[in-house]
Amino acid sequence: MKKLNLAGIAVILFIALISTQFVYGQMEKREMHQGFQQKMMMEKLNLTDSQQEAVQDLRFNHKYEMIDLKADLEKKMLAMKELKRRGNYTRDEFLSKVKSISDAKENIALAIANHKMDVYELLTDDQRKIFNEMRDHSRHNMKKMKHKMMMKEYQ
Repeated sequence: MKKLNLAGIAVILFIALISTQFVYGQMEKREMHQGFQQKMMMEKLNLTDSQQEAVQDLRFNHKYEMIDLKADLEKKMLAMKELKRRGNYTRDEFLSKVKSISDAKENIALAIANHKMDVYELLTDDQRKIFNEMRDHSRHNMKKMKHKMMMKEYQ
């Protein structure tokens, strides 16, 4: 009986270990893909050394800002869950939480847009044309992937 319990625990631990490796592998793959895209964009834009340095500075500042904005969003979403868990809330309390979550999402969207514009303003006219073409191509690919994912859900 003890051997059976021990074997069951070992199997569960093994599955948990494999699952976490899969999740971390997916995260690393995504980060590598994003890094590859950024590197390709830098190469295609043919940025000067000073432009590359400025873009790197902007990217780091943006990442720091996004950490705070995403944490704020998570806190507001957690506050909403707490409100629902507590129960017996008013319309005003619920709508206030929805509004705060919406505002946090808006702040994230604005930070992303401002970052893109900060980078865009560093570019020459020729680089801006390439930048816009690459963004349009990237946006088209994202729409295709989203469509494929939606179709998979319905199959």
